[in-house]
Amino acid sequence: MKTSEDRPIGYWIKAIDAGVEAEFAELLAAEGLNRRGWQVLNTLARGPVTGAELDAALAPFRDAAEPTVTGHADAFVTRGWAVRPDAYELTASGRDAHARIAADVHAARARIIDGLTAEEYATLLDLLQRVAANLPGNPGEPPAARG
Repeated sequence: MKTSEDRPIGYWIKAIDAGVEAEFAELLAAEGLNRRGWQVLNTLARGPVTGAELDAALAPFRDAAEPTVTGHADAFVTRGWAVRPDAYELTASGRDAHARIAADVHAARARIIDGLTAEEYATLLDLLQRVAANLPGNPGEPPAARG
């Protein structure tokens, strides 16, 4: 039987990814969102953006199944969280929702890295980025929008 010391990096990356996805799926579902919806909301919180700017900001997360993320922004317009005169912009209700959800997201992130010092966390990110930079397509470049 393998011990934790025998597990390769891929095991730990998949375990972390699955855990993070589950944590955020549960947290965001309570607000009727998924990860992509949160990323769109978080991007809109930075200021007004056009649909093209929104798609560009979230390009690293889009694929053939979801070539645009504007549907998420349109859903926020329907919910009253955003308006779209010329660009998508959060309403007061949208800003309140973003602040509430952001607090929950920050708390979840803190739980995920509990037990790490700030220096250890910085080292962990540095190491992961360096490993990612060794892979094809240089995925070590950070995405334009975090979520």
